[in-house]
Amino acid sequence: MTPHQLKIKNTSRYIAVLLKIGLAVFIVIALLALAAIGILLFSSEHTKASFLAAFQVTANNGTVLEIAPRPLLIMFLFMLADTLLIMTAVFFIHGIFHDLQNGCTPFTRQNTARIQIVAAITIVLSIVGGCSDALVDYYTIGGLTWHINAIGLISGLIIYCISFIFRYGCDLQQASDETL
Repeated sequence: MTPHQLKIKNTSRYIAVLLKIGLAVFIVIALLALAAIGILLFSSEHTKASFLAAFQVTANNGTVLEIAPRPLLIMFLFMLADTLLIMTAVFFIHGIFHDLQNGCTPFTRQNTARIQIVAAITIVLSIVGGCSDALVDYYTIGGLTWHINAIGLISGLIIYCISFIFRYGCDLQQASDETL
């Protein structure tokens, strides 16, 4: 194994560990969102009122902003969707680095597919995340400021283009393996 391959393998090991920690954090966030949704849907009125009181915000002018149960439920549903999308992308990225840490070549059809999935998730997240932000703005400050995250959309397209580079690398890897 060349020094460069060894460096990739060792770095991939650290990144894989960090991504596992990230997955654990996103699982906790998803469970918290599910718990909040459960409280809003299935709890007693007293428990629901106590839960809603935690989301009362005092504005700078002294007025108290309250979020009704239904809008809060919608915001938690979008939070759950955002979290699940991010968690799925991290899962696929972890798969790439897990393979690299095990000494596999990065240029495989499976990694190409993983990168395409991450690109699609990034594009969807740029739209869903914009909806989430708009809902929070609408239910807290009363203004609807919906927008698509242009940076996320462009990033998703760039990641998708990188998948073509990996597909080309797969073809070169296959030709190299057949030559040997």
